[in-house]
Amino acid sequence: SKDQVIQDRSKFLAKAQYTFYQKPIMLVKGERQYAWDESGKKYLDCYANVAHVGYAHPHVTKAATEQLMCINSNTRYLHDKIVKLADKLTSKMPKDSDLNVCFFVNSGSEANDLAIRLARVYTSRNTVVALENSYHGTTGTCTGVSSSISTGTSAKCPDWDYYAKDVEYIRVPDLMRGPYQKETAVSEYIKDIDGAYEKRAKGENDHDIAAFIHESIQGVGGQFVFPPGYLQQVYEKVKSSGGICIADEVQTGFGRIGSHFWAFEHDQVVPDIVTMGKPFGNGQPLGCVVTTRKIAEAFNNSQYFNTFGGNPVSCAIGLSVIEVIDQENLQQNSLEVGTYLKDGLTNLMKYHKLIGEVRGKGLFLGVELVKDAHSGDLTPAQDETKFIWERTKELGVLVGSGGPLRNVLRIKGPVCLTVEDAQFLIDCLDHALT
Repeated sequence: SKDQVIQDRSKFLAKAQYTFYQKPIMLVKGERQYAWDESGKKYLDCYANVAHVGYAHPHVTKAATEQLMCINSNTRYLHDKIVKLADKLTSKMPKDSDLNVCFFVNSGSEANDLAIRLARVYTSRNTVVALENSYHGTTGTCTGVSSSISTGTSAKCPDWDYYAKDVEYIRVPDLMRGPYQKETAVSEYIKDIDGAYEKRAKGENDHDIAAFIHESIQGVGGQFVFPPGYLQQVYEKVKSSGGICIADEVQTGFGRIGSHFWAFEHDQVVPDIVTMGKPFGNGQPLGCVVTTRKIAEAFNNSQYFNTFGGNPVSCAIGLSVIEVIDQENLQQNSLEVGTYLKDGLTNLMKYHKLIGEVRGKGLFLGVELVKDAHSGDLTPAQDETKFIWERTKELGVLVGSGGPLRNVLRIKGPVCLTVEDAQFLIDCLDHALT
C-alpha cells in the first residue's frame, strides 16, 4: 500500500531523498502525458520531463525490450548502437560547430561533472564561472556550481563551500527584479564576468578561469530566460580569454523549446561543450557530453571509461527517442502547444493579480507569483505558490514549484502535450487562483 511505502521509505531511505507534495502521490502507471496513482486517479503530467516523448511510448519500449533480450554489457566491448547514436546526436548540433565527439554517461550530473573535468584538463586552469540560482547536478563538482541545490531553495549544503572553492558566481541578469533599467541592464550585468577575471587573475596577463557553465534556460532557478545579447557577450569574453563555454541542456534539450532543438541556439551562441541527460533516455539513465575533437583529445591520457555510460540498451533507447521526436514532429508540437499555453497563461494575468510574470520558451515555462502584480507589489507569494501547487495536483495536473524565492510554478511536461491538455492546465490554474 502507499502507506506502507511511505513507512518503508522512512525506514530505509535518508530524509534528504524527499518526495513532492504534503501528501505524496504514488504513480503506478503512465501512458504518454498521463499518469495514474494507486487509487486509479488520472493526472496530466506537466512537470516530469524525464518522460520526454511520453510514458511507455511503444517505439521506445520496443527498442529497449529488443536490445535487452539480445545483450547489455560493459561498454568497453564493441557494439554498433553507440556509434549510431553518436552519429544521430551530433547531426543535431549546429552546422559547422565541430561538436562531433561524444562521451556517453548515465545522467546530467555525470555529464556536467565530466564537462568541467574536460575544460580544466584542456585549459590547465581550475576556476569555473557559474550563475547564481544555477543547478547542474549533485556530484561533488556539480554541487560547487549549483547554488540552487534543491527544488525551491537556495540554502546550501554543509559541504558547498568546499566544492565551490574554485567557482566564481556572477549574478543572473534579472530584468524583473534587478537594480538596472532594462535599456542598460545587460551591459551592467556583463561587468560581473570582468569582475570574475579580476578576482582570478594570475599576474598581469593571465588568469585561472577554465570555463563558464550555464543552463540554456535556468530551471530550478525559476524557468529564467536570459535577455537578448547576454549569453553572446559572455561567450565572447570567455572564449577570447581562452576559456570553455559549457551549455547545460539537461532540462531544455531535444526540441523542448520548439524553435530549436537545443535552447542555446535561440541565443545564437555555439558552446564548446554541450551536456544532456534527463529526457535523452525517456526514463532510462542516459546522458552525454558532446564536444570538439580538439577538446576531447586533451583527455586522451586519462583513459576515461564509464561502465554503463553508452551501454547497448541505453543507446537503443536514445536512438528511439530521437526517432520519435523526428517522426512525430514533436519539436514543432512543442512550439505550437507551448505558444498556445504561454498565451493562455499570460491572458490569466488580467484576471489574477497573483501572476507577476509568465516566461519561458516552448514547453519550458514558468509562472512567477507575487502579492499583487496589478498594483506593482512584487513581493514573492510563497504561501500562495505552495497552495496552488498542491491545489493543481488535487485538480489532476502535476506542475513543479521552485525558483530562488520559492514562488514559481514550473511547467516542463512531455513534448507530446496537446492543445487540449494545455487548455486543461490553463483552466485548472485559473480555478486554483480563484
